[in-house]
Amino acid sequence: MKQAGLLVKVRGDAAQVRMHMANALGADRVEPILTVPVGAPTPTTRGLRAAADATWYRIDDGGDEHPWDAAYQVLLERGARFAANPAADIEAVEPDFEQDWFAPSEEPGPAMGIAGACVFHPQDRDGGKAASESGNAWNLQDPYSELRQARATLGDGDLRRVVIAHLDTGYDPGHVTLPVHLDHERQRNFRDRDRPGDATDRTPDGLAAFRSQGHGTATLALLAGNRVPDTAPSWPAFGDYLGGAPFATVIPIRIADWVVRFSTSTMVQGFQHALAMGAHVLTMSMGGLTSRALVDAVNLAYDAGLFMVTAAGNNYAKLPTPKSIVFPARYRRVLAACGVMADGRAYTDLDFRTMQGNYGPHSKMETALGGYTPNVPWAEFGCRNIVSMDGAGTSSATPQIASAAALWIATHWTRLSTYPEPWMRVEAARIALFRSALKQTPRMDREETFEKIGQGVMQAAKALAIAPATEDSLVRTAAAQPSWGWLDLILGSGGVSLAPDMPPQAADMLALELTQMAQRHAKVEATMPDDDAGAGPISGVARSRYLEAALDEGHPSRPLRAFLERQLGRTQVVAPVPQPEPAAAPIARKAKVLPSPPRRLRVYALDPSIAKSLDSVAINETVVHVPWEEGLLPGPVGEYLEVVDVDPASDRLYDPVDLNEPKLLAQDGWPPSEGNPQFHQQMAYAVAMKTIKNFEEALGRKVLWAPRWAPVERNGKKALAAYEVPRLRIYPHALRTDNAYYSPDKVALLFGYFQASSRPDDATPNGSMVFSCLSSDIIAHEMSHALLDGLHRRFQDASNPDVPAFHEAFADIVAIFQHFAIPELVRFQIARARGRLNAAELLGSLAQQFGEGTQRGGPLRDYLSAEMDKLSYTDTLEVHARGSILVAAVYQAFLGIVDRRTADLIRIATNGSGILPEGALHPDLVNRLTEETCKTAKHVLRICIRALDYCPAVDITFGEYLRALITADIDLVADDRYHYRLAFMDAFRKRDLLPRDVRTVSEESLAWGTLADPRPGWLAPLVKGLDFGWNRDLDRSKIFRLNEANRWTFRTALDRLLRDRPELCVQFGLLQGVPRYTAGGEVHKEAEAGRTTFDVPSVRPARRVAPDGSLHVEVIATILQRRRVPLDPKVPDGPQIWFRGGTTLILDPREDHCEVRYAIVKSSASASRLERQRRTAAGRTLSPLRSLYFGEGHDEPFALLHSHNGGFGHAK
Repeated sequence: MKQAGLLVKVRGDAAQVRMHMANALGADRVEPILTVPVGAPTPTTRGLRAAADATWYRIDDGGDEHPWDAAYQVLLERGARFAANPAADIEAVEPDFEQDWFAPSEEPGPAMGIAGACVFHPQDRDGGKAASESGNAWNLQDPYSELRQARATLGDGDLRRVVIAHLDTGYDPGHVTLPVHLDHERQRNFRDRDRPGDATDRTPDGLAAFRSQGHGTATLALLAGNRVPDTAPSWPAFGDYLGGAPFATVIPIRIADWVVRFSTSTMVQGFQHALAMGAHVLTMSMGGLTSRALVDAVNLAYDAGLFMVTAAGNNYAKLPTPKSIVFPARYRRVLAACGVMADGRAYTDLDFRTMQGNYGPHSKMETALGGYTPNVPWAEFGCRNIVSMDGAGTSSATPQIASAAALWIATHWTRLSTYPEPWMRVEAARIALFRSALKQTPRMDREETFEKIGQGVMQAAKALAIAPATEDSLVRTAAAQPSWGWLDLILGSGGVSLAPDMPPQAADMLALELTQMAQRHAKVEATMPDDDAGAGPISGVARSRYLEAALDEGHPSRPLRAFLERQLGRTQVVAPVPQPEPAAAPIARKAKVLPSPPRRLRVYALDPSIAKSLDSVAINETVVHVPWEEGLLPGPVGEYLEVVDVDPASDRLYDPVDLNEPKLLAQDGWPPSEGNPQFHQQMAYAVAMKTIKNFEEALGRKVLWAPRWAPVERNGKKALAAYEVPRLRIYPHALRTDNAYYSPDKVALLFGYFQASSRPDDATPNGSMVFSCLSSDIIAHEMSHALLDGLHRRFQDASNPDVPAFHEAFADIVAIFQHFAIPELVRFQIARARGRLNAAELLGSLAQQFGEGTQRGGPLRDYLSAEMDKLSYTDTLEVHARGSILVAAVYQAFLGIVDRRTADLIRIATNGSGILPEGALHPDLVNRLTEETCKTAKHVLRICIRALDYCPAVDITFGEYLRALITADIDLVADDRYHYRLAFMDAFRKRDLLPRDVRTVSEESLAWGTLADPRPGWLAPLVKGLDFGWNRDLDRSKIFRLNEANRWTFRTALDRLLRDRPELCVQFGLLQGVPRYTAGGEVHKEAEAGRTTFDVPSVRPARRVAPDGSLHVEVIATILQRRRVPLDPKVPDGPQIWFRGGTTLILDPREDHCEVRYAIVKSSASASRLERQRRTAAGRTLSPLRSLYFGEGHDEPFALLHSHNGGFGHAK
């Protein structure tokens, strides 16, 4: 909790005091905030005279030290010099805490959270909150608060003379609910020193998306709101006043800023101003810590006859936050506004992380009352005629009770004016409200009602019928005290003194600090006895329990820590250090620092739909292990990823999750929740990092994102330069639509959310919200697009029907095989399918919830369905369907490999018959089948990813991907004893995916070839200057710079080679005489005679360890060329397209073994490829990806690719 400064109470001559304060305390600014007249009731202060007025001063003295340490320092050091002034005494010092009504990491929903668009928000039933069927402003009606009936008995003039001080964030001057008699002359602003006479609520420029939605505007409307016109959205035919006391005079007093942040001093100043203006009622929908200054303000207000009602406070269900009533509502002289819901339940015991109301301790409930909340009207700040119906918190209950008090005071104005003591007005009003309140509800008996909302549920009309009590029956409530009464026994005013060496004021300060701890730390609060139960004896056990919790959990100041350690016998005694015998030759040693363990994060195993079925709820969630990032920032923001949770559709920015927060580290992050944006951020990060880890382990290097290209000048010539993109951005709530995609332009993943349109028998309820960022499949799919784009940028060029289909297919391959990284999911499915993976629906399908939510009646893609076998490679051109053929082939190969690896287990389990008996499988068999299946899936996924290094750089086909798979596996695993490669070849053959340029199907014919002379004399100079810094600990920025330097070094050496030996162009798939073009296809520079143009997009290293332990070190270089050709050769001046060619070289760079291991050539001179590309471009079947036409590229090709076929690839 931040310290805004210090509050110092000084008794003595005011003018002299102020001068000596500035001199003695060295304060830059000393401001008086409250005057306490001599003789006024005030907390007992030990050892000081009370012969003069006292003044509370606010001192700008905030710093980095413990707030209470600063307060003790003023008292014990600088205060000693100040006390030498005979005209004054320092009576008390305390921190001026900055306090947040909403905890920063736990803000409520639309009604009081981050500002949204100007739209009507209906009642919200989430989290167990009750709603009413009685329409808008139901809380005013007779079955509830009776405010509408009560106010109808009073005219404008009767109610106008009642003055209500409204302490909050201010008001929106343009809102239709602005009270009829808002007192502009007496308004006051204690938050913004540059405009003290202007209490309007304002948002700093550029921060509108971060503000709380007009807390003051909304509570002011509930208090005395004007008519809501019929034109207001969702308020047809209403036309009535919104406030409980619409004709009262209201003085707006701004004590909190635009995010409902206030300080102790602004609260005190607000009370002081209300007193000075002669207010009759004070309402404040906030509260916080106890304070001696606040106690003085409350006691002065009570004695002046000011009826005070403030919010009881809020907490978040099942989170470790204090749950008892906050201050000043906790003081018995203040009425605490507790919450009761529309169905008669107390506003508590709600679902996890749902905001709910505070109550207790038992003794305080005698001066507490229930008002209706949540789902009451909430006037939206900045939205002139918008009044939503999702107002929540005890903030909403407070102004309703205050308006009832104002109505009662107006009704009995004449009789109240005859009371001899002003405080009697307060007591009389409270008696009327308490006696008329409902003592039980349909959902609570009398005992529970008192326990949770106090004297009952407010009934305004019934209260008006109760006449003011006689003077002799009224009892003055005891003065408020800043500290728990029983702390006096501990700190020396009775019994055995526990602080004999402390000055009197310091003992009072220790008591206040100990009291504040219970409000700031739930573990301290849990040990606290009822603070107002009396100052009788308290057991030694109870005393020790509280002091132990304060010391261990309360973060005490240095003086308090020393006192607690002394009292509890914990004073640390430093043992003398034994002197070691001198050694002849000491050896310096230290423990080895172990590597950081992985970070454990909870996620949905697949998506939230799994938890909606009893059959599968047991495997709803899992824990993902991701690499530990030492400098991980809230977001999360790490080395690879930056999660930015902006929701443009709702105009919200959600608080970033801090995965280093201790309570999250202790429980593996947030538990899975569809309603917690911070869990959404956590899951997107966790699955994305898991996918990155799989790629890096397979490729043998750190991954890099696709760079940004920008024009630069080199040696006076314009060129394009690559700039690193250090982090991929992830936007969990970027789109209000059934879509999710990777944006190459932004280098970001954008996830959508939408309302489900489900079928009756789906697990996903119709109308529920579906978040694509909560699907492991969709996250892995989009991540794979991004990672593939970083490796092969030209795979965005739709040069043949297989290219865009490959992008989609490869993303699905990664997503589906990451299922098998969850052993509990695999174990569940194997047991359920009795060992038959071809019947394990959850493992062989993708995006169950997304598919159901878009009326598919099942998963988005099901690779075990009979429909997959009907797809024809020859006839299928739709991108996702064509890609599904490749995925089905890979998955079928995997199933065949698993069958082979587990055949011996089945034989053992069946005594050689191979036929499993009826009934459930033995758990040991299920475990062994699971182990083999997961191991095989990991192998297959690594083969599929590693094959990317063995793909042609442009114009890939499915057959060429098979060649890449076979070559990648041969290269690393010579002995294929489980016949992985044969399984791939067989599955591809069955789906007619074999390459067209091989005559026989074997490992030898499918593996890529190399040059006739794999060690040509020109190779060594080509790789000589390359530097890869083979240390894998290099950060990715250094790797990017090295890669950039290497590709320019390689290009320069190759350009020199081809200039000297132009006949070698054909070995690299290049044509001579190709000019250099602009991005628009214009000839920029003709090639010189015998020379050509080309580019080297990447030169990257790979380090892989084979199963036999050998280390493989390779360099993968891509060389590309493009030329402009007419779409129709018969019309040379007609539409033009790019035609690309080149080669991928896989090199062994070692000095003594330098060779071309593989050369994967796509010749720029290929007439057959050119003809196929012309047919593809002319047919325009692949328009979603980058167009081959000049000037027709799409900014977001994957967005179009997905949206053409629905969100994450589903049909609309």
